[in-house]
Amino acid sequence: MGDSKAEISGERLDETIRKRLGLVGLKPLGWFETDGASALLIGNIGSSLWPAFSDSEEKLDGKPDPLNRWTMSQVADLVEGLGPGTVREVRYPFGDPVWPFQQYARQALGVEQSPLGLLIHPEYGLWFAFRAVLVFAHEISHLPSSPKMDHPCDTCIDKPCLNTCPIGAFTKDAYDYPACKKHVGSRAGETCFSGGCLARQACPVGKSYRNATDHQAFHMQAMMAS
Repeated sequence: MGDSKAEISGERLDETIRKRLGLVGLKPLGWFETDGASALLIGNIGSSLWPAFSDSEEKLDGKPDPLNRWTMSQVADLVEGLGPGTVREVRYPFGDPVWPFQQYARQALGVEQSPLGLLIHPEYGLWFAFRAVLVFAHEISHLPSSPKMDHPCDTCIDKPCLNTCPIGAFTKDAYDYPACKKHVGSRAGETCFSGGCLARQACPVGKSYRNATDHQAFHMQAMMAS
């Protein structure tokens, strides 16, 4: 990284992180500032992480929270590889404390909420997820900039995401989680349980990035177990 601990090249750091995370289907999504420090949002696009995760020890050991544990393991390896003192803190979208990941994503990517409450990306649609934030210990120079994003929902007239749920769990003002979970766990909800949320799949943006069927089923199983 160079001899200076006072300043690190963001472009060089981003490239290093991108290469290492790419091996397990993760990627740097965008840079932002938090608490006076440079930070990087890390996540996955669609099922990019599924091949690495599905064969992992965490996925196969039968213990709770396999994806969270796998994420922490991958991020720990990354941080170690970046060298002592490079990363000041790692924040996760699970556990305590609860960090404002939607706010981080707005800063890092310029994305906004869809009618489902999920953030939507103009390319990836609803098929991206946040796994961690790295907060760096030293100044990062020449940070890669994020392009200005258009909000795809502004030009979506039909809003199929609000008209597809078989029990109407989504409205423009709320999401009825208890009703959704009850339906998914019922015989009538077998399609949702095995293939994923129908309302999310109805969104026309980013269809090529949809989660694989077994990936979607994994999240539905986790929902029912919670």
